[in-house]
Amino acid sequence: MIGETLPPRIRLSTLATQVYAFPAYMVLVGIIPVVNVFFYSSRSGIGWLILPFTFPYVLVRLGIALRRSDPSNRPRLRRFAALSILGYVALTAPLSWAATHSINSLLGTSLHWTQFWAMMLLPLSLLGLLFK
Repeated sequence: MIGETLPPRIRLSTLATQVYAFPAYMVLVGIIPVVNVFFYSSRSGIGWLILPFTFPYVLVRLGIALRRSDPSNRPRLRRFAALSILGYVALTAPLSWAATHSINSLLGTSLHWTQFWAMMLLPLSLLGLLFK
């Protein structure tokens, strides 16, 4: 048709920033020594309330991007979503270890890194309890 423009392709770097900025922020707050005292203290750390929402946030943002995208872009976005979720699971394991090491050394707690990691993967980690 005359005057009809093609829909813009979504940049994957922009989408990755939009989707993974919040989980990256939550992990970095856990790694930085002085800041993690306020966010992840053993009594009243607000980070423990926010941390379980990181993976659902990623899933919702990816779902919104898929829903709003042009049908011709959806296969590319589906591949990106699948690969980036696998990358999220793989990258959050060592980052969870670093965050819990920082939290434990500063606060003197005995938090295991898999507890932090399970909180970052909360809906997915609950499946492990079902099949235990």
